[in-house]
Amino acid sequence: MAQRRMTFARLQQIHRRQDPPAWSPDYQPGIFATREEAPSVSRAAQMWSQKLQRYVHALSATEQTAARLALFHPDLFEMHEQRMLPVKPQQHPLSGHARAVGLDLPSLQGTIAVAERLDVLKTHGWIRHYDEQSQETRLVPTPMFGDLLLFLFDGRGPYVVNWSVKLAEEDFNRTINLRRRVRNSNADASAARARHAIEEQLYLDAGIRTVRFVSDTVPPTLDHNLRLLFLHQRPQRQLDRDILRELEDRVRGTVGREPPQVALLGVTHRHGCDYQDVRQAFFCLLWERRVRVDLMDALVLVDQPLRPEKNSVFERFAHLFKREV
Repeated sequence: MAQRRMTFARLQQIHRRQDPPAWSPDYQPGIFATREEAPSVSRAAQMWSQKLQRYVHALSATEQTAARLALFHPDLFEMHEQRMLPVKPQQHPLSGHARAVGLDLPSLQGTIAVAERLDVLKTHGWIRHYDEQSQETRLVPTPMFGDLLLFLFDGRGPYVVNWSVKLAEEDFNRTINLRRRVRNSNADASAARARHAIEEQLYLDAGIRTVRFVSDTVPPTLDHNLRLLFLHQRPQRQLDRDILRELEDRVRGTVGREPPQVALLGVTHRHGCDYQDVRQAFFCLLWERRVRVDLMDALVLVDQPLRPEKNSVFERFAHLFKREV
């Protein structure tokens, strides 16, 4: 896919959004999932997150899959997508968040310093800019961008995990610059490895591990179920609390026995509700894990019995979310 050309005006726009990054719902990604900013051949999408109270900007189908899995995690309290990697030293990504008050957090050293340490500074991006005040043309460093930065909480407090997302494992050894890839594949592979090494070391210096996420990380059945639940996470009309509690109890009682449709229709007719509102609330119950069912091996269907949860999604994918290697 073609990469959008970096200009000084574009660089200023990125800094207005991300220097420093805000917290949801005010966070703005460095790259929007729009025709003007996303790579020209991409599966860009803006995905509403009820948890973050904002649209998440994903630049590929695999990023959409990864974002849904991350947002499903009950211990995730924030996520930054398309976040600019600082070229100069900057505070730890958790700095400034209410959950991190009082924590002694290491700083990010900046991609220029990291590239110098790794002896790959020649791969760092730069643009020429004419400074009217000094009347000189100077080189200005341009930032790289991470894919998904996850902010999680465990018994030890808040922590951060960096997800680097690609379609396939081999894509970590090539850039998105198709022209350069075709012209000189060896140089392209070297540049790709250097870029990922800079990102991983930048975050590792601050105690943040990087996880590589590819399209087959999540099995198709789970991906299908999370996509369905994610689309229904925001109810059009909120049911009365007592009705919602009754629906939760009745749906839980159907698990492993009969289709949840029985519970949905029962609540609809008993209280004179709109069926679509009840159906929406049902999917919300599953997304919020208030009713736990098997999402790994069976499709969620309203006219088929739901299986009890045997393999927890978060036990299966704990390696993606843990704070340490």
